[in-house]
Amino acid sequence: MDMIKSGELKPGDKLDSVQQLAENFQVGRSAVREALSALRAMGLVEMHQGEGTYVREFNSNMLKLPVQIAVLMKKDDVKNLLEVRRILEVGAVEAAALRWTEDQLSEIKEALEQMKNANDEELGEEADFRFHMAIAKASQNDLLISLMNNVSEMMVTTMRETRRLWLYSEKSTLGRLTHEHSSIYEALKQRDGAKAQRLLLEHLQSVEEVLMKYFHEIEV
Repeated sequence: MDMIKSGELKPGDKLDSVQQLAENFQVGRSAVREALSALRAMGLVEMHQGEGTYVREFNSNMLKLPVQIAVLMKKDDVKNLLEVRRILEVGAVEAAALRWTEDQLSEIKEALEQMKNANDEELGEEADFRFHMAIAKASQNDLLISLMNNVSEMMVTTMRETRRLWLYSEKSTLGRLTHEHSSIYEALKQRDGAKAQRLLLEHLQSVEEVLMKYFHEIEV
C-alpha cells in the first residue's frame, strides 16, 4: 500500500509472487493473499489468471479505503448481524408504515436527503445509520428501538465498509444505495407496509451480497 502511495509502484507494474512477497515482508502467504484481496477490492490492483498481479490506474480517493477491512469485520459476526437486522428491521419498517407521525416521517426524509447530499464518506455513513434508526423510532416500539441501539456500533461499521466496497469493488457509485433508500421512504410515505418490507429486505440482501463477495475473495 505504501509503495503504491509513494509512487514506487506505478500503474502497470507487476507485483512479486505471493511467495516472494511473503519472504520480503516476513509474513505468511495467507496474510499476503488477504492483503492482495483487499487491494483488489479497493481497485488498486488486478489479478490476471496465470500471469500475476498488476497495479491498476487509480485516483487518490481509493487510498482512503483501509486495507484491514477483514480485521474490522469477521465473516460470521457480519452474517449474524445481517440476520438480526432482517429480523428487527423488516418488522420495524412495517410497523413504521402504519404508525409514523409527520415529525417521524420528516426525520426519515431528512436522513435520506443527507445521504443524497453527503460529499464526505463519514457523513454519508452517519446519514445511512440515522435513516435506519429513524425508521425504528417511527415503529413506536421502545423495546425494538432498544434492541437496534444494542447493535448500533457494528451496524455503523458494516455500513461504512459496505459503502466503500460498493464504491471501489463494484465499480459503482453510491447511487444504487440512495435509490434503494428512496424507494423504502416512498413506500413508508404511502403507508404501504408490505412494499416497505419487501424493499428493505431486498436492500439488506444487496448489502449481504457485497460483503459476502468480499469475504469469498479473501478466502480464495
